[in-house]
Amino acid sequence: MTLYSKDYTDQLKQLHEKKKTFGSRTGLGDIQQWVDSYNPKTFLDYGCGKGGLVNTLNDISSNSCIGYDPGYEEYAVEPDGPAEMLISTDVLEHIEPEFVANVLQHMDSLFTRVAYLLIATCPAKKSLPDGRNAHLIQEEPDWWRPLILENINANIVDEKYKLGTWTNKKTGQVNANNKFIVVLEK
Repeated sequence: MTLYSKDYTDQLKQLHEKKKTFGSRTGLGDIQQWVDSYNPKTFLDYGCGKGGLVNTLNDISSNSCIGYDPGYEEYAVEPDGPAEMLISTDVLEHIEPEFVANVLQHMDSLFTRVAYLLIATCPAKKSLPDGRNAHLIQEEPDWWRPLILENINANIVDEKYKLGTWTNKKTGQVNANNKFIVVLEK
């Protein structure tokens, strides 16, 4: 099953090298309530970037989190089995559109209890080295929901659409920063 092209992973690797903070998210935020509710013993951060969330989860859960990110060398090795909880924040919008169903099916094979997906639905602040917006998919929840349900064998137990904005410091322009959050249970 193809998850990404070599050309695209090269773009991601260049972006990681150029933008030192790309993929460095730390802290649990909204994820905490699901960790508390399900009390998983193992975690997988799918699309973990530089592993900030992996480190946070390992600090609170005795090194039971692994990360996977083909765009960052340290985490480029595919997991060898499922975790109880899969977390994927700001990842799916970066997937090449022709591979998104494959990636969702891959995610399905990598968790046994609960998945937390956070998907941006608008343009990214960053561009890829080739000039494309880093968010290759910019779709609303009504586009994502059926695609998720067709490719992940789980039930949606919660979903939210968080509307937000960010301001370009150079131009003062206000831009959308909307996120679709889906929690799935097997």
